[in-house]
Amino acid sequence: MANIVHASSSLRIVGTDGRSVCSLLGVDPSMSPADAVGFIEGIEALYNGSTVTARISTLSEIERN
Repeated sequence: MANIVHASSSLRIVGTDGRSVCSLLGVDPSMSPADAVGFIEGIEALYNGSTVTARISTLSEIERN
């Protein structure tokens, strides 16, 4: 048997011009969508209301039993 376990996630936030605003490593893979949106809205506020987009990438590991 084997299990797939979510090990970690990263969050990349990009401005409307396509430039990277910030990248966060070690994000909790079980973060709720509401938590993610709250963080993204905080980043938008830091950039004077400029719209940003975000992508979450999750790294998984295979555990063999």
